[in-house]
Amino acid sequence: MGVLTPRVRKFLDGKRIGKLATVMEDGWPHVTPIWYMREGDRLVINTTTTRVKYRNVKRDGRVCFLVDDDYPYVVIFGTARIAGERDRMKDIEKLAIRYTGKEAGTKAARTRFWKEPRASIEITPERVVVEL
Repeated sequence: MGVLTPRVRKFLDGKRIGKLATVMEDGWPHVTPIWYMREGDRLVINTTTTRVKYRNVKRDGRVCFLVDDDYPYVVIFGTARIAGERDRMKDIEKLAIRYTGKEAGTKAARTRFWKEPRASIEITPERVVVEL
């Protein structure tokens, strides 16, 4: 497993949008911006079960995850899995609060996100490329 250095952890903990690349059924890449949070050396994202990224991860867990701030960046090549044991509604609320603040995030989670069929996905790094 790729271990994240303290410098990389600090960078990832900033409020930046990640870009998740998954593998489509036909082999083409699919890239999408997404909220994320770091837990130890893993990243956690949350999505609706109707999204292409959810179906792609369910079928093929190979992913590439980019977090950048123009030129400083971290690229994580890793394995993603649907984390069915996680509280997916709590995860989307944490993410909404992380990106929009306590009041707005709590409201968005409870009035919008909790009404959608959701899943949490954990990404385990296998290789990390850093340019900080």
